[in-house]
Amino acid sequence: MKLLKPSTAIIIITAFTLAASVSAADNLARRLAGRILLQVESRGEAWYVNPADYRRYYLGRPKDAFAVMRDFGLGIKHNELREYLNNVFPERLAGKIMLDAEKNGEAYYVYPDNLKGYYLGRPRDAWNIMRGLSLGITDKNLNKIGVGFLNIKTGSDQNNNQNQNNGTGGNGALYAAARAIRSGNTAKTLTYFAPELRKAVEYTMNFLGGEGRLALGNILSGSKLVKSTANEKIYANKVYFGMGGYDVEIKFHVKKQKDGTWLIVNL
Repeated sequence: MKLLKPSTAIIIITAFTLAASVSAADNLARRLAGRILLQVESRGEAWYVNPADYRRYYLGRPKDAFAVMRDFGLGIKHNELREYLNNVFPERLAGKIMLDAEKNGEAYYVYPDNLKGYYLGRPRDAWNIMRGLSLGITDKNLNKIGVGFLNIKTGSDQNNNQNQNNGTGGNGALYAAARAIRSGNTAKTLTYFAPELRKAVEYTMNFLGGEGRLALGNILSGSKLVKSTANEKIYANKVYFGMGGYDVEIKFHVKKQKDGTWLIVNL
């Protein structure tokens, strides 16, 4: 039997160790998706694990909680929402933030432990509720979950170019576009897409009714990051086609532009 050289053996062992570590971290993030995590070994910092990309988002201030509501909320019909609030939400919505798409966009956090919806009113109310429903976690385990970044706008940012809503790392563009689509705001929607796509996007917005825009927005905001480079992020989601009875994977490419903003380059 031929013995491996020490250097080769070390490389193989290291590769297996890293693969196991990545797999364990990925499983942890998936298991905690939708949870609010509280750093019990630190100063009690709170984090939201987004089910769409399995990254954790900081909830240090009320405006952070508000940004989570704004960026990660999924639109839902008013009657469907009221039915769930009077009973419980389905398991598939556990840990997600639901927005009343037919009223004023009221937000509710679906607590995974009991599948009940908790109303997230003003930013401070949302912050208090989300921290109150948190799950303690050690720093060691928390650090296994990748950090995501929200686009927090301050008062001085309000007059900046609206493309700055595209956020850090490209995820902001996807979630912001989803919000604009669900609200039916065509002009704002176009700012999140590459110029060559805007005519097609405008036609799509004009063609779709309220239900269609709600569905498209939810497909975008429910997409998960599957590939990431410094200048491009690829997100994927599966859409069920009832006529054929099968799922079709749809991918969205978000690319960094020369001015530093991120735009969706396909639809």
